[in-house]
Amino acid sequence: MKSVVTTVVTAADAAGRFPSQNDLEAVQGNIQRAAARLEAAEKLAAGLDAVTREAGDACFNKYSYLKQPGEAGDSQVKVDKCYRDLGH
Repeated sequence: MKSVVTTVVTAADAAGRFPSQNDLEAVQGNIQRAAARLEAAEKLAAGLDAVTREAGDACFNKYSYLKQPGEAGDSQVKVDKCYRDLGH
């Protein structure tokens, strides 16, 4: 993953110029918002298991045939793998 600084410098270099004032302001704004983005990512990550469980339950409730023999949810091992895949 490229940093915002790398992206700005690469774009300016490709255009054959130094980074402009607007480029530098964009970098500064991005850095200032870093704490808020990190907080949002942490909140999303904290709720991942609950969202995954809710999504899996909804799928198995809506498509009840998945619990029949030979289907994706016919054993607890397969059900666990479905929840794992949803989490990814």
